[in-house]
Amino acid sequence: MIKKASWLKKNLYKKNIKIIDASWYLPNVNRNAYKEYKNGHIENALFFDIDRICDKNTHLPHMLPSAKKFEKEISKLGINKKDIIIIYCKEGILSSPRVWWSFYLYGHKEVYVLDGGLKAWKLAGGKLTTKKTIIESANYKCNVIKNKIIDYYKLNIFLKQDNPNLTVIDARPELRFLKIEPEPRKNIGKGNIPKSINYPSTLFDIKGFLKTKTEIKKIFSKIKKNKHIVCTCGSGVAACNIALSLNYIGKKNWSVYDGSWTEWYLNKKNYSL
Repeated sequence: MIKKASWLKKNLYKKNIKIIDASWYLPNVNRNAYKEYKNGHIENALFFDIDRICDKNTHLPHMLPSAKKFEKEISKLGINKKDIIIIYCKEGILSSPRVWWSFYLYGHKEVYVLDGGLKAWKLAGGKLTTKKTIIESANYKCNVIKNKIIDYYKLNIFLKQDNPNLTVIDARPELRFLKIEPEPRKNIGKGNIPKSINYPSTLFDIKGFLKTKTEIKKIFSKIKKNKHIVCTCGSGVAACNIALSLNYIGKKNWSVYDGSWTEWYLNKKNYSL
């Protein structure tokens, strides 16, 4: 699930390699990921718009689209099921795991995150281009892995039952988790999901690279091996960083709570422990 920039440089022009720019920013950050993509991206890279390729039938931001919509949108990008997908974002590893998780959940076998993102590509001597990527026709088909996503209602039941085999991990920055800093989205208050614990950006080094397997295993060492981990954050993006890290060290007993704190906050009037 991780590829180095050196590997991509060697394999950049292979026909079955599909590169995705999955850059995305929080709504309170004054940056346009698509404009930045057009101003410079890895050659042949496609842009995956997290806020567009999503479920439009909900008030929640960038929720996972249905399998049918995912198939349609990924086919438009010229991606086939047997392609090797390399996903990157501009700022180290931030939003690329979200797109990795989407492909993983829909059964894509060879999908990877570029370790260190676009910064790593530049450090490895990789060049950028403003050329428009030529998209070939494709017919993408999904194969859903259902146990990699959990919804509000199921999580709510597990928490009310005080399920001992469940741990909820929140990937938001510590000050947001502790209700000190405000949420970046309008009308979303401070708080955290009951009984959740906070694992902020400790999974990456200061340069934006994923830590070693040994380091990541140490980070999660306090959680019992047989526990199912529910990955959450503000709106389902950073949660996938935890999912990627768990998958990287060989732990398969995890799922992503797509709605995360945004949905939980909006529904919290119906929740009581």
